[in-house]
Amino acid sequence: MRFLGELRSLDWLLLTLLFLIQVFGLIGVYSSSVGEGSLIFFKKHIIYIALSWLIILLVSRERFRNFLDMSLYIYLFVLFLLVLVLVTGKEVYGARRWLSLGFINVQPSEFMKLALILLSAYLLPHIKSLRDRKVLLLVLAFSIPAIVTLKQPDLGTAATYFVPLGMMILAKGIRFRYVLLFLFIGLISSPLIWNLLKDYQKRRILAVIDPHSDYLGSGYQLIQSVIAIGSGGITGKGIAKGTQSQLLFLPEARTDFIFSVIGEELGFLGTLTLTTLVFLFLLRILSYLRFVLTSSEVMFVVGVFSLLLFQYSVNILMTLGLFPVVGIPLPFVSFGGSSMITFSVMVGLLMSIHKEYKGAVPLLVREVNYE
Repeated sequence: MRFLGELRSLDWLLLTLLFLIQVFGLIGVYSSSVGEGSLIFFKKHIIYIALSWLIILLVSRERFRNFLDMSLYIYLFVLFLLVLVLVTGKEVYGARRWLSLGFINVQPSEFMKLALILLSAYLLPHIKSLRDRKVLLLVLAFSIPAIVTLKQPDLGTAATYFVPLGMMILAKGIRFRYVLLFLFIGLISSPLIWNLLKDYQKRRILAVIDPHSDYLGSGYQLIQSVIAIGSGGITGKGIAKGTQSQLLFLPEARTDFIFSVIGEELGFLGTLTLTTLVFLFLLRILSYLRFVLTSSEVMFVVGVFSLLLFQYSVNILMTLGLFPVVGIPLPFVSFGGSSMITFSVMVGLLMSIHKEYKGAVPLLVREVNYE
C-alpha cells in the first residue's frame, strides 16, 4: 500500500510527456535498425527505456537531500571513471569516450553532467561573494572534467558542462555588471578560442555557413540531414520507408541525427508533435520553481531545465543545418544507454522533489530555512 501511495504522489503529467517523447525515440531507432539490416540496437533501446523507468521509480523513493549530501562523492567517482577512459577506454572513430563493461559500454562524460549539476546545487547556495573559497572549488570542479573530456576529444560535451552552471548562477542573482564582464571576456577571447580549435572543428563551424564547400567532408552530414527532413514533407514517407536513412546516406541516424529520421518518415506533423511534447515537458519542469522551498532545489531544477533545453535546441538546430555538428544526443530519443541513465536519474530526482512538496504550499512552510 505504501508503494502505491508513492506512485500516486509522482508527477504523472511529466512522466506521460516523457513516455510520449520516448515513443518517438523507439520509432527512430527501429527505422534506423531496419535500414542497417538488424534490430539489435532497437532491442537494446527497449531495454534502455525499461531501465530508465526502473531508475526513475527507484530514485524517486529517496530524498533529494540524500543525493545532495553525497554530491561530492558522486562527482569524485564519476571523475575517476572519466580519467579511466583516457587509460583503458574503448576507441571508436578516433575518439576514446567509452568504458567497456563487457555487456555494455558506458560514457562517463554523460554521467558528469549530472554530477556537476548536483555539486553546483550543493555549493552555490553557500557562496556569498566571489572572494569565497568555494568559488575556486567550483571552478576547479568544472575545469578538470572539461579538460579531460577535451582530451577524448569531445568539445561538444565539454562545453555542455558550463551551460547549467551559467543558468544556475543567473538564477542565484548575480549582479548584472558581472554578466557584462563575462560576456566581454568571452568576446575578446574568441580569436584565441578559434586558434585553439582543431582543423576539423573549424571546418564543422564553417560548414554551417556553406556546407557545399566541403560536400564529402564536414558538410556531408548537414546536407544529408537537411535533405532527409525536407523530403519528409507534411506527413512523411512512412516508418522505415525513408530513403536517406534506409539507404544509409544519413550518418549516425540512431544517435545524433535521429531527429532527421523522424522528420523524413513522420514529416512536419511528426516533428511538430515531438517538439511540442518537448516544449510541454520543459515547461512542466520549469513549473517546479513555483513550489520548491530551498535554494539547492531551485538550483537543481534550473540546472536540469537548462541542460535539457540546451541539448534539445542544439541537436534540433544541428539537424536543420543551423548549428555545427557536435556529439550531443537528443535526450530520451537518441540511442544510448549512458545518456538515458543520466537524464532518468535527473527525472527521478525531480520526482523526489515533487513527492516531498506535493500539496505543501502553506506560507508558513515556505518561510522555513532548510539550508
